[in-house]
Amino acid sequence: MLRIGMLLLGLLGGIFPTFAAPIPFQLADSSYVLLRWNMIGKSDYHARITGLRGDIVVDPQHDVADRLRIDMPIANLDAHHRVLTWALKSHQFFDQAQYPNVTFTSSRIIDMGEGRYRVLGSLKIKEMTRPVMLYGKRSDDSRLQASGGYLRLSGTITLSRQAFGMGQYPALVADPIQVDIVLVATTP
Repeated sequence: MLRIGMLLLGLLGGIFPTFAAPIPFQLADSSYVLLRWNMIGKSDYHARITGLRGDIVVDPQHDVADRLRIDMPIANLDAHHRVLTWALKSHQFFDQAQYPNVTFTSSRIIDMGEGRYRVLGSLKIKEMTRPVMLYGKRSDDSRLQASGGYLRLSGTITLSRQAFGMGQYPALVADPIQVDIVLVATTP
């Protein structure tokens, strides 16, 4: 009788899907944000923000439960030019002394299939929080598992500097700017 019960349980287990729990990921040191803009009408400039902190929660069964939070330390912003880096960290732009982090928090991550996502959320720069939407892609080598999991996401968004109170020098620095995001995360 016990064998019949185990056989039925095994058969039913194959019919009804198992529900995986949400998987928490922590950002790795190799995550970064790249800001790109034109300056003086033609030159392509960029700055990189490294040392991102945050987490990603992925629920393989329900994308409604997916969430993402990223803190970007302005102290780690590097424009590959001493004066430009100083200017971006100054009160004229990010104002690192007063506002040490830029924060993105998702409100909804929509799985669009084939590893593509639409991420809705809010971006806080200085005291201004604005809704944003970005499109992202999960790399093919990602492993959505609780132990030994690996996740690599990349996304792009175009932002207006003026929307965040950083519209200074419009004749010199283009508005909008392109933001490329690369997130690498692992499970604990």
